[in-house]
Amino acid sequence: MRPTGPLDRVAGAHDAAVLAVARRGEPVARAGLADALQVTPQAISKILSRLSDRGLMEEAGTVSWGPGKPTTLYRIVPSSRRAIGLHLSRSRVHGVVADLTGAVVARHEVPITPGDEPAQLLGLLTGAARELARAGDGELLGLGLGMPGPVDSSAGRPRGAARSDPWHDVPLRDLLVEELRMPVLLDHDSRAALVGESWSQPGLLENAALVLAEDGLGASLRLDGTMVRGAHSQAGEVGHTVVQLGGVPCPCGRRGCAQAEYRAALDRGDDALAAEVLAAVVLNLVRLLDVDRVVLGGRSMYAHHAASMDAVRRALAEGLHGESWVHVEVMLSTRGVDLIAAGAACEVLEHEYGLPTALVGPSPE
Repeated sequence: MRPTGPLDRVAGAHDAAVLAVARRGEPVARAGLADALQVTPQAISKILSRLSDRGLMEEAGTVSWGPGKPTTLYRIVPSSRRAIGLHLSRSRVHGVVADLTGAVVARHEVPITPGDEPAQLLGLLTGAARELARAGDGELLGLGLGMPGPVDSSAGRPRGAARSDPWHDVPLRDLLVEELRMPVLLDHDSRAALVGESWSQPGLLENAALVLAEDGLGASLRLDGTMVRGAHSQAGEVGHTVVQLGGVPCPCGRRGCAQAEYRAALDRGDDALAAEVLAAVVLNLVRLLDVDRVVLGGRSMYAHHAASMDAVRRALAEGLHGESWVHVEVMLSTRGVDLIAAGAACEVLEHEYGLPTALVGPSPE
């Protein structure tokens, strides 16, 4: 991938802004784009010409508003670009191909055998990626991988909550680049999920938290339109915040961590208590970060979504009582089991046509 200079970054930001408006689905006109982005119609014409030359936008007919020349409408070309997204969990590799809008156009899933070593898991990941690379239309931009536990996306290494984790400090991104010969992005599963939600709903999640209930509990944060990673790329590790002093032992070595209490409650069949633990985590995030939207997702969340949504809304109503000016919308992700894999693919799209992230490796041929 060639380095970018200041002019590239300025042009890229303008292109990304136009594509973000176009991703909302409706055909757009030059005048409307100029108003929305506060730039001149002449500048919009240049941007649309550049995007059309690259196959990202196309004319979508004309419309007449009265006397005078009809207005040309433009739309995004979803099939012009695609990206692979993989979700590595403890039980499966779930993969998708997403188009330029973030819509899933193909899926592939393989089970994981308990006790598989990194070399075997790497084979499953590369096999799934090669299978998905044959699906969909348009230029393939690269591969995104979302996985649980602390992930250093800049270094491309899972850090692992414990050194017993088979992926602890393995240069996974570099191994995938070497095997697949395509750009690769590695990230925490909840961050990938929130990027996917934001990509498909541009402008909606400017101050938001996504709480993910999969094998454990995690969260990702977007504040003032920017994804928050933290000094050690561990922002959002709510699963290891203590909600019960002297509570259930957690693999991290502490007691009463949110994800340990949540999992223990579900294992006992106490769905109501599990929902209360989740609700406490959400309320703490809202109080600490002042977000106005919370997205809930993950396989465990979908299995218990009714109790979880009710408990979270009740906790927010009680916890924010007397603060009528504070409004927080709670949303259930609509992506289902594709949430993390689709988000990982959207992170690749975000790198090329949004804010830069940690995509590295050779450009696709």
